[in-house]
Amino acid sequence: MTVSLDKDKIETLRQQLFEANRVSHFVIIEARAKVSGATTEIVTDYNNYLNMRQENGASFDFSILRDILPITDNLVYWAVAQQKLHSIVDEESPERDEAINDLEMYTQKVMEDNKL
Repeated sequence: MTVSLDKDKIETLRQQLFEANRVSHFVIIEARAKVSGATTEIVTDYNNYLNMRQENGASFDFSILRDILPITDNLVYWAVAQQKLHSIVDEESPERDEAINDLEMYTQKVMEDNKL
């Protein structure tokens, strides 16, 4: 785990997520590949869910598993991990691998928070 936040930073980020939640609330979705039937669960915001559905609807069926997520510490860590991964340019770096691992771990923790 490479994401480290103190209590003040968590609270600041939680407030930012509350604000973001007002614009486009957080959801957990499932994407099911139409050909293989493989599924993946994704934490995202509602607007991004709509974009994914529009852009990838030919290949995937999308459904919302949990709507309007609570802003937990794990969601804060998930958001930091997601932002960190998106900021990494080098696709073949150990830092990117760590960021992917962090994102997977915090995604799982958000799933557990939401009983999925």
